[in-house]
Amino acid sequence: MAESDTMGKVSKRNDAEFIQQINSNHQAASLRAESGIDADNAFYDTVEFSWRQFWESFMYENFPPGLMSPLVALVIERSFSRAWYVCQNRGIFPLSTKYNSLGFIIICWLFFFPGSWLLTTALILSLFTDTGSISEIDTFLVIVAYVCLFMRRLIISVKYGYFRKETYEKLSMPAPEWDGDKTRRQLVTWGWSKPRDYPGLIEDELAIAMDENDVLLQGIPFSLDQKSAEFFEKKGKGSRYSPKTKLNNESEISAAFLVTEILKSAYENNPGLKKIESVMNIITATFALSLPALALLISNSYAVDFFGSSLGTVVVGIGTLIGLFLCHQLLLFGLLCRFDFGRRRSCIEMLGDLIEYPGINLRRLYPSDPEINKQDRFVLIDLEQRSNVFAWTLTRRVLKSFGSAFYDRIQGYTSILFLFSLICVAMLNVIFWAPFGHHVSTVSILIVIISVIAFASLGAIFSAISLQRLSEIHRDRLRKKIFILEEKIANFKVNKNTDGEESLTLVRALLQQADESISFNELSYKPTVLLGYPASRSLIGSFLGILFTGLVIGLEGFSASGIFYDISGWFIAP
Repeated sequence: MAESDTMGKVSKRNDAEFIQQINSNHQAASLRAESGIDADNAFYDTVEFSWRQFWESFMYENFPPGLMSPLVALVIERSFSRAWYVCQNRGIFPLSTKYNSLGFIIICWLFFFPGSWLLTTALILSLFTDTGSISEIDTFLVIVAYVCLFMRRLIISVKYGYFRKETYEKLSMPAPEWDGDKTRRQLVTWGWSKPRDYPGLIEDELAIAMDENDVLLQGIPFSLDQKSAEFFEKKGKGSRYSPKTKLNNESEISAAFLVTEILKSAYENNPGLKKIESVMNIITATFALSLPALALLISNSYAVDFFGSSLGTVVVGIGTLIGLFLCHQLLLFGLLCRFDFGRRRSCIEMLGDLIEYPGINLRRLYPSDPEINKQDRFVLIDLEQRSNVFAWTLTRRVLKSFGSAFYDRIQGYTSILFLFSLICVAMLNVIFWAPFGHHVSTVSILIVIISVIAFASLGAIFSAISLQRLSEIHRDRLRKKIFILEEKIANFKVNKNTDGEESLTLVRALLQQADESISFNELSYKPTVLLGYPASRSLIGSFLGILFTGLVIGLEGFSASGIFYDISGWFIAP
């Protein structure tokens, strides 16, 4: 299944040998029971969020990196060697090129670490220093900048919370158990956003998804028309998951191969991916520069020296600008969340369209293949064949849980970003209703952040709801087929065709089970969840209602408090 698995766990068993031992597709659907392998050592279980890993990571991230982080690692790991490896693998005290690239090490020590130190110092000075010595700096603006950094650290802590136990343990081990490449493969902003640059990542995650569902899709075939089967057999040469196994006849291909082709069409071979990545890079780069520039421009327009004249004000000014600059990473996460929900929707949608006449055009599976783009060939999975119903249902379950660790993180990131928007709205209300002394630049920065981050997070929420809605669409298709089968079975009864009646009765029973499986697994047990609630059309109304209510209340506070600003842009109490 996973000859080059990056985690090093699935590869402990030989699935090629197991396939030779099975004689039916239902055996492949009971992987643990039929393989006779020690499940604890050879299979992946469903990833669960670990609060312990979250809080440990939260401590690593929130203590000053490069200064106190090594001491925190030593306290948590209770071993000098393990603490050293943790500091290298997590990038909180990077020194060795065995674990991180030289470029990463340099940028950490020249920008990220000093930026964190400066921003933390700026917050302390703003909160606990005599306001007269830093009169040109708005404390609220420093707090906004620090909250941007804090939310980024919260996202990173959630990431580690969804690491598997064996992966988390390897972070305290020397290379090659863990290194920079393995780290990048685990990052949403690197490996998961561009899996084509990390060969084998798609296949590895598919192997894990099969483990989680206790199924081996290589041993479960789809029955297609002869031409389609021959086409896929040619396409599958050299693939990690072969389209043909000993269980397949001439017109069948393995479900593992077909789902791999679906995944690669959405995650690797889509020509639109590079365009989307370019757009995201332009948007985040623009946002990264706009917030610091806006703070400086507004201050200058009111003839305010943003950096002041003392060392303290310079530190506060630089730290604040760095925090505002880092806010673009939150926007990037929001765009990536929407991007990933969209890719998942594309995969599930294609699998659903395969069962609707006339099927899907091969151009959707191979959009970058010029030869196929000249043709107009469709592939259809006939659900009146019991083996196809069995294969499609199990394949859909595997596809839904594909990249589950990333999927759970994406849902968490989306929730955090929307929560960040609400925090900014709350800060706006505090400023207006208290009312506290503040500079007009702070209000402008908050409004921009709320607008941009809320837009990005709401876009991700819309995409999540669209993905979740596919469960209802596919259930509707299955019920339509069940309804038609009822009529066909009735006709067979009238014509006393017992063979046809018995065959379709078995298909109908399996379709009913497939419908119930989707209903339970995707609508009740593990739906797409945002802020603790299943993604649905009613949820977006609730989110929008909370956001706009907060903004309206803030506007009322601005009007009711009679806020005015002096010629320097500072709040004047009425």
